[in-house]
Amino acid sequence: MDLFTPITPRDKWHANFASLIARQNQWNDAVLCDWAKGFPDRDGKFVREFQTTFNGCFWELYLHAVLRNRGLSIDFSVQSPDFLVTKPWQFAIEATIASNSIDTLPEESASDVKLPADLNEFNREAIVRVSNSLTSKYRKYKEQYAALAHMAGKPFVLALAPFHTRYFTLTCQRAIEAVLFNYYVDEEAYLGKGQMDSPIPRGILPFVQKDNGTRIELGLFQNGNMPEISAVIFSSCATWGKLRALSKDSNPNIFFTALRSNSKSHEPQMIQSAKANYHETLLDGLRVYHNPAAQYPLDPAIFRSPEVFQAHYCSQAGSWVYEQADGLLLFRRVETQVARPK
Repeated sequence: MDLFTPITPRDKWHANFASLIARQNQWNDAVLCDWAKGFPDRDGKFVREFQTTFNGCFWELYLHAVLRNRGLSIDFSVQSPDFLVTKPWQFAIEATIASNSIDTLPEESASDVKLPADLNEFNREAIVRVSNSLTSKYRKYKEQYAALAHMAGKPFVLALAPFHTRYFTLTCQRAIEAVLFNYYVDEEAYLGKGQMDSPIPRGILPFVQKDNGTRIELGLFQNGNMPEISAVIFSSCATWGKLRALSKDSNPNIFFTALRSNSKSHEPQMIQSAKANYHETLLDGLRVYHNPAAQYPLDPAIFRSPEVFQAHYCSQAGSWVYEQADGLLLFRRVETQVARPK
């Protein structure tokens, strides 16, 4: 599958594809080609959609690489959902992304877009977009996928990546945990107090409101809700920066800034490094949230890895289990410094 040869008019290109073509890099291309290895264009539209919509296709290619990394076999003979895993476990994954609303700037908007002035408002918008994406795919499962013969008796997983704003990576896991479990961390209040040696305020967020005042109830995995959804896979780090981190590009001017979880402090561990000394894996930043009310539970062993966060309920112990090794990737930014002419 040739992703890079344009088959669509230039004026139809997504900004990210246009940037890829303008700054084509053999090392980056090699990583993306590896992710796409064995990934079929089942309906003959994937390359066109990659060039014109980009983000959703990029997320699917990343998920394909993750499933291969876990040694899972995929049956691509069915059209939907996106991934039907057959060995050594049987389950299905439907991929989706959170995109911007009609009246807001998209992820690929100009680089002079200002950083969010209020993190609570920024997170509210993210929560709305994430909730919309998940509930839309849930409806699609009930209306279409549930009746498919190959779905009978199998766990069904939604895989979501946020691409709803230029600074979507700043949301980390805040929005998804609020949407699924009512859990919210108030970083705006934390920064306002200026007491960096104290815990960040956290608590229950039962709902948010859309701009038009419509109330969105949160806690989609609470109180036995959505039993058809076995788990949600999430990552805000599966971006072009992930691909650059994995590439063999030896450019000495590539620099990474990353935040990783830190059990010894309220503050995350910050890493600032040239690419030559920076390390990141394919699975870094991946998160799996299991539904305690799932009709067909997903086995946590499938994605168990030191790089992966998982939350699942242990009925025997009557408590939640959080698999989170120290140093989990939360955020990453990559920059290429260009020397100014003398």
